[in-house]
Amino acid sequence: MGKLVALALALLLAACGGGGREAAGTGAAPGAPGFRPRTPGVLTVATELPNPPFVLGDDLDHLKGGFEVEMVNEIARRLGLRVEWVGFPFTKLVAGSRCPCDFAVNGVSILPDRQQRVDFSSPYFTANQGVLVRKGTAISGVADARKLRFGVQEATSGAAYLERTLKPAPPPRTYDSTTAAFTALRAGQVDAVMSDVPIVVDAAGRYPGLAVAGQFKTDEQYGAVLAKGSPNTRPLSQVVDQLRDDGVLDRLFQKYFPEQVDIPSLG
Repeated sequence: MGKLVALALALLLAACGGGGREAAGTGAAPGAPGFRPRTPGVLTVATELPNPPFVLGDDLDHLKGGFEVEMVNEIARRLGLRVEWVGFPFTKLVAGSRCPCDFAVNGVSILPDRQQRVDFSSPYFTANQGVLVRKGTAISGVADARKLRFGVQEATSGAAYLERTLKPAPPPRTYDSTTAAFTALRAGQVDAVMSDVPIVVDAAGRYPGLAVAGQFKTDEQYGAVLAKGSPNTRPLSQVVDQLRDDGVLDRLFQKYFPEQVDIPSLG
């Protein structure tokens, strides 16, 4: 009789174990209770190239690193998933268009108007607005900056800062990408480009004729972008908070952005 009871108990435990494996197959992630990837075993993450130094490389299938790439890899490791990157335009992302992804990263500032259309994870990066100019252009403060014709990517926090705060005399020219704005600056079509400090620092390193004139302190915070009301917002935020508490985000900042502390403030 005892052997029969033991056998029945063993079969019951085996059945429970099988049920657990089936639950994992539906997309339950071991590292964050409640996280459900759209594809079992895969963390699908969107960005738009080019996106240096957050995403390094010209091909989403062969990325070469970057702050957000390393961060996403660590998130995926903690969730027990593998990463698959997909392309998705920045302007559609912040407009709240449906993304074929679990979440997106693209240096997206957490802003109140955007929060009405999408969800954000806990912040993982803090940035100011930087001013990129051709070498030889001197800017000592707000008064000088307001005399310049700026180029800026449309729908960005840099565009909002120019419109609502700096208000330069010449109307800024908007472009569909920062790369297009940098091209206009190099061609002399604009006097400066306004963008997040990490982006202009990277551009100054890639284009010998350009330099970062300074920065305006805005303390913008980046978050991963999810669909409005996503059930994954909270569990993803829990993992991002773990990365901050464990010092992972600080290490990545020191690796990719050591120059930021030396950029002068313009006001």
